[in-house]
Amino acid sequence: MRKILCIDIGNTNVVIGISSEGTDFDFKHFRITTNHFITVDEVSLTIFNTLRYFGVGREEISGVIISSVVPEIEVQFRYGIMNLVGLEPKFVVASDIPMEIDYKNLSEIGSDRLVDAYASKVLYGDNCIVVDTGTATTVDVVYGGVYRGGVIMPGIQTSLYAIFQRASKIPKISLEVPGRVVGKTTEECLRSGIVVGLAKGVEGIIKEVFKEMGTEEFKVVFTGGLSDKIFGLVSVNEKYIDKELMLKGLKLLFFSLH
Repeated sequence: MRKILCIDIGNTNVVIGISSEGTDFDFKHFRITTNHFITVDEVSLTIFNTLRYFGVGREEISGVIISSVVPEIEVQFRYGIMNLVGLEPKFVVASDIPMEIDYKNLSEIGSDRLVDAYASKVLYGDNCIVVDTGTATTVDVVYGGVYRGGVIMPGIQTSLYAIFQRASKIPKISLEVPGRVVGKTTEECLRSGIVVGLAKGVEGIIKEVFKEMGTEEFKVVFTGGLSDKIFGLVSVNEKYIDKELMLKGLKLLFFSLH
């Protein structure tokens, strides 16, 4: 069966997803660190090696769709993919999203947030809150099937990096969920402050969204590489983890555009 290549270019990581042309979300995916100096040849080699790793021939690829928030490397991905598979990738823009978007300046909003919002609407219903834990932690709101906007706050890794840069005696820590809030070592205190602090910040924002929208009838969908770190610490009634939400949204969009 022919395959679709779905790629999410983020500030920290690039996720390369491969799925069949069918309706299943049977993704195989590979994550690499975003290289802001990547060349066209390096893109071709990365995609080639990813396809080979999963046993997929480049001639099997029938379409490529990309969400990117790193415009300075989009040309490299465009031509690197074209050179490898002979297809021009589709880069998602706001006008591609088949839902109403209530936002003042569409050119300001990252395509990743819109793809997540669209996927949540299709897969979870018209009232959704998407929490994406990446370089930034974003909270995006779909209400009545309309994208309403959201909140951007520092991500876990970003917060840790900022502390390490400014405080020389702060130790590097692993991002485990703390067993208690009150730490007994500097490492425990940091872990509690970063992980629990972010989780409770997200929880507070979600409750403010409930107030603004006048209802708590929302499904809250957590996605992104660190979503499992805060999922259990956020107290809301109906919540889900869907780490492939972005890839699913890209595949849904691919078919909506063809």
